[in-house]
Amino acid sequence: MRVFPVFLALSVLAACTDNLTPAEETARDERDIALVEKANRGTALPIAPQPILFPDIERYKLYEVTCAFVGKSGGLGAIMLARADDGYMKLNDKMIRFAADKGSAELPYGAHARYTGKKYAFTLAPAPGSSRRSGTETTDYKGDLTVEDGKGNVVFKDAGSVQCGS
Repeated sequence: MRVFPVFLALSVLAACTDNLTPAEETARDERDIALVEKANRGTALPIAPQPILFPDIERYKLYEVTCAFVGKSGGLGAIMLARADDGYMKLNDKMIRFAADKGSAELPYGAHARYTGKKYAFTLAPAPGSSRRSGTETTDYKGDLTVEDGKGNVVFKDAGSVQCGS
């Protein structure tokens, strides 16, 4: 006798789903997939990159040709350095090294658009409509810096100035 209530419940559920049009089923499936993907990404914890100062440059021997990003969100110091083989950010008073994604777009002086690390990845992109001003030893332009965590969540984003040179 207990089988009847379960069978009745399953019949009701089946009846509810059978009334959906193919377009409604597709929309429901896409919504369900998006909810699962969002749950898998978890909550993004924002980060606060710090300026990379001259003592940091000396300590880590970051003298090579590089692109530096100075954001609008604070200070005059660069919060990211991008070089031909690696990039750097300072988080919680620690310098974090990133490997250059050599398959990403190339920036001036051999830098690249994307760098990946153990916990984060960053992308440096020219701002839409920005033009590059080249001097004798530098190239300057407006750019956007986006940092993502290991799950693809954006944990930092800023617009600012990029200066590439030696």
